[in-house]
Amino acid sequence: MSKKIVLKIGGSLLFDKEYNIMHEKIVKFAEIIKDSDDIVAIIIGGGKLARNFINSARDLGANESLCDTFGIEVSRLNARLLITALKDLAYPDPITSLKDVRSFSLWNRILVAGGFIPGQSTTSVTFEIAESLDATDVIILTNVDGIYDKDPNKNLKAKKFDEISILDLEKVIYGETGNSQSAAGEYRIFDAVSLQILKRSHIQVRLSNGEDFKTLRKLLVDKAYESNIGTKILRNP
Repeated sequence: MSKKIVLKIGGSLLFDKEYNIMHEKIVKFAEIIKDSDDIVAIIIGGGKLARNFINSARDLGANESLCDTFGIEVSRLNARLLITALKDLAYPDPITSLKDVRSFSLWNRILVAGGFIPGQSTTSVTFEIAESLDATDVIILTNVDGIYDKDPNKNLKAKKFDEISILDLEKVIYGETGNSQSAAGEYRIFDAVSLQILKRSHIQVRLSNGEDFKTLRKLLVDKAYESNIGTKILRNP
């Protein structure tokens, strides 16, 4: 059975610690995407650059909705960079709504998007686009190699899950408080909306390391879909 994959790329994968664009990484992403037969859409987050703009806007008195707008604009710039690298393989402008998805999918090019509207994460956008395109899979790329029970950047004893159920995923994300609210620019792998779409859909989801290009090529080009690369999110029975 052929796959229809929607790829989510964390915006921070495109920048170094000084917010410089890592051109070579964009080129590597584009090379792998060009060699894959299965990718139908790509969504890129705003990353650390977006959070920098959001923090500055907040300090200047912007409300959360306006702060979100700054993040959306940055994510769309990131999307445009990847479109430039993909050339004719991608639709020439960032997708900005589900109406765009339905209309421009007829071009038979890869659709690339950033954020859509304030209050909505790019992960939620990813799942909305995946549903709209009847995608079989969503692959989420971050700067870690899967989902852990604790933040692996802060806890050396954090345990990686090769597989995790949606119910257990909620516990990992929300913790004991069950708090699902987040401010503009706050990063969570999944938010409340994306989890709800995940629950109702039949999409297979995997989270993997977007900095390990050798493994990424194995997954997307060599189609190692049955491997233990990253973390698979299991459908609840």
